[in-house]
Amino acid sequence: MNEFSFVTGMTREIKEGLALWNEKAREYVDTYYQGREESAKGTRFYRGVVKTRTITNNLSEIEEEKIIRSVFDDQNLLASLAVIQDTSIFVEEELVDCIEIESIVNSPWNLIKYPVPEKRKGAGTAIVEGIIKENRGKGLSRILKLFAVPEEKIFYSDLGFTETDGSGEMILSESGAAMLLSNLDQKRNSSTFD
Repeated sequence: MNEFSFVTGMTREIKEGLALWNEKAREYVDTYYQGREESAKGTRFYRGVVKTRTITNNLSEIEEEKIIRSVFDDQNLLASLAVIQDTSIFVEEELVDCIEIESIVNSPWNLIKYPVPEKRKGAGTAIVEGIIKENRGKGLSRILKLFAVPEEKIFYSDLGFTETDGSGEMILSESGAAMLLSNLDQKRNSSTFD
């Protein structure tokens, strides 16, 4: 199981990581899509390129609000980035504070379907895990909310998120968060004996 380090807030390393993502995305478009970004439409890679561009274009606004969370891999490369915000949801007719994940994007090498040396599986899971642990450490709710595009719903379902109303809104409950953390700990402990 790959290991990642969790980072809160915007740092120089994250800005450098985003610049590398943009550079690598251009390289992959040139190599695998004949230099035509639109040829990648419909892929996880393309969705990641668009999300990265949106985050990069809004970096000063995002940076001011201190709503960035990220993970770095064992190569010290930015592997995944999330934009989060505080929000509230109704749980059993009670308004509960939680964290909304506005956007999660992985590095282009973790999204491209082709084998590349930088690829490290588990970055998306690691960032969700880090957000849960951060909230738990602050004594906050571990409930997470996000809106998933149809292509990503299976990934989030596998983590324990449940769809609420068919709109793409998905919630990871307190018990779902606890189960995810427990499952990840079990994986780590069992992999040490492999």
